[in-house]
Amino acid sequence: MPNRTKTAVATLVIGLALNIILGVAKLTVGILTDYASATSDALNNISDAAVSLVTIIATALAARRADKKHPFGHGRYEYIATLVVGAGVLAVGVEVFTGGLERTVTPVNAELGIALFATLGASVAVKAFMAVFYFIRGRKTGSDTIRAACFDSISDVAVTSVVICCALIQKYAEVNIDGYVSMAVAVVILIFAFGILKRTVSRLLGERPDRGQIDGVREIIRSFPEVVSVHDIIINDYGVANKIAEADAVFPAEMSFVAVHAVCDSIERAVYEKTGIRMSVHADPLVSDERQTKIQSLLDEILGGYGATAHDLVINDEQKTVELDIEMSDCDRIEGEIKQQVSARIKTVLPYDVIINVDY
Repeated sequence: MPNRTKTAVATLVIGLALNIILGVAKLTVGILTDYASATSDALNNISDAAVSLVTIIATALAARRADKKHPFGHGRYEYIATLVVGAGVLAVGVEVFTGGLERTVTPVNAELGIALFATLGASVAVKAFMAVFYFIRGRKTGSDTIRAACFDSISDVAVTSVVICCALIQKYAEVNIDGYVSMAVAVVILIFAFGILKRTVSRLLGERPDRGQIDGVREIIRSFPEVVSVHDIIINDYGVANKIAEADAVFPAEMSFVAVHAVCDSIERAVYEKTGIRMSVHADPLVSDERQTKIQSLLDEILGGYGATAHDLVINDEQKTVELDIEMSDCDRIEGEIKQQVSARIKTVLPYDVIINVDY
């Protein structure tokens, strides 16, 4: 088992044990005092423990090597586990909200003694420790699941603190707000759950890689003097520790096939050694043509202000067309404006039909 996985599993096991202890303690006190807010908070911890158990299993499975049926490995098990975390937290939120709603209809006078406040206070301290612990381990492992557990612990600190404050108000001001507090706790839990689910579904669908990661790969490729330019960098996410990427690198057309192949191999090794990303490089030839050079210069001038780039420029004299790809990042809303400008400027150099393909 890789060190990253061992660290992640050990972290989650510690969190599992602490959540069980906190959940049982708060549930016992909540039942004995008949204070619904404490019971709701306890259910939150118990659900965290149950989800942690599922997550531990999934994290271990994610470390399995690639096999015949899964050539890209099993890294996405970790995302599935995070999805389970979100679903579990969502279910608890609904249950807590329902219980709080019942308490607003039929209020119950709870016994708010020292045991309740001591248990809740200890819970805040332990959860604060867990949040810091998860944060440090999450940065070390890069695990989305541990990051989710960190934010969950932070929300638990806030929720339990609110429960303590409201219990004090109820005890000394004699205002019964137990049901309303339970519903407020539920809302916090539900918001957190929706956040986890949204983030995880986005990753499973396939989202745009981190800009810093793309720029890092681009810089490595551009560091090779034979490479004129690079475009169409795609990074596929098969798990936190399993990224597979591809890119188009432009080489002078006069370079031999053997020389280009050797550089591509060197690039792929360099990217893997520096980032852990498995890279496949596609070579594009740069053909010297006066018209292409002039058009490319115009494109750089137009697109530079938008943070976009142009590549794969092809002039077809038989069909009288100019075709190119434009790579955009954050300017999709003005795609029409960019296309119009590019087409108009190209036609001042060459009166051909302009075909523009957009990459995001």
